[in-house]
Amino acid sequence: MTPPPYVLSQGVLAAIGNALSHAFAVGIGASREASNPHHEARPCLPFVRQRSKAQRPSEGHARTIVEGRWGMCEFTGKCANIIQSWNPAVLRLLDSLPYDEEVVVWGRRWIVKASTLGERHGYGVYACEDIIVEDSTSCRREGPTLFPYGGPMYKRRHWNMILRQHPEWKTFALEMDTFAGSTRRHSDVRVIDGDPIRSGNIAGFINSTVGTQPKRKANCEWVFIEGPPPAPYGETYDEDHCLVLATRTIRLGDELFTHYEWH
Repeated sequence: MTPPPYVLSQGVLAAIGNALSHAFAVGIGASREASNPHHEARPCLPFVRQRSKAQRPSEGHARTIVEGRWGMCEFTGKCANIIQSWNPAVLRLLDSLPYDEEVVVWGRRWIVKASTLGERHGYGVYACEDIIVEDSTSCRREGPTLFPYGGPMYKRRHWNMILRQHPEWKTFALEMDTFAGSTRRHSDVRVIDGDPIRSGNIAGFINSTVGTQPKRKANCEWVFIEGPPPAPYGETYDEDHCLVLATRTIRLGDELFTHYEWH
């Protein structure tokens, strides 16, 4: 007797179908990976949250340290961005000022040593050659050029901000726009920081005749000049500037004096 055919139930057929479809899908994936052997999975990059404006560094946190006359000085806030670096070479000045040694500035020989006015006045500038002014009365403001009054330049309002943090910075400041006819606002008046140590500015050692005993006579003056210095110095510096001019004959060994008020 022939046994009746075995009939699979619907549940068994469904299970077999699912197993076959899964095996077919796995085979297709393996063949694709084999045909692309250099495929690399992309790394999962971490999400980076950008800082808000409130988190970014502001001027209030700015900070810079500069070498001053009496040591290192720290400037913060807006002053850290205002304070300038200065290269004496742009005005052909000295990188450093040796004392009691002859130096050459703008083609003339000078020496910086103790002033004849005494210890209270510190150092002075002395000529190492004769500088002849033919007529000291008619040649005023037209005498021989000695050297510039050099240093970084600031607007008055920025200079005041610097002084609020470090008052000692004002010692060798020279206001440029004080001549008759200047139309600049007081806050925009330009100030030269002429500290000799920081800027190589030999003119910073010239002493004033005010209050001297016995009374000294001025033999030079500081003059404002519009535009660049004379050749060849204007090749590297093209701004307004101040020059030191001789107003009377200066002999070898004479100390330079000019007239200015201390504030």
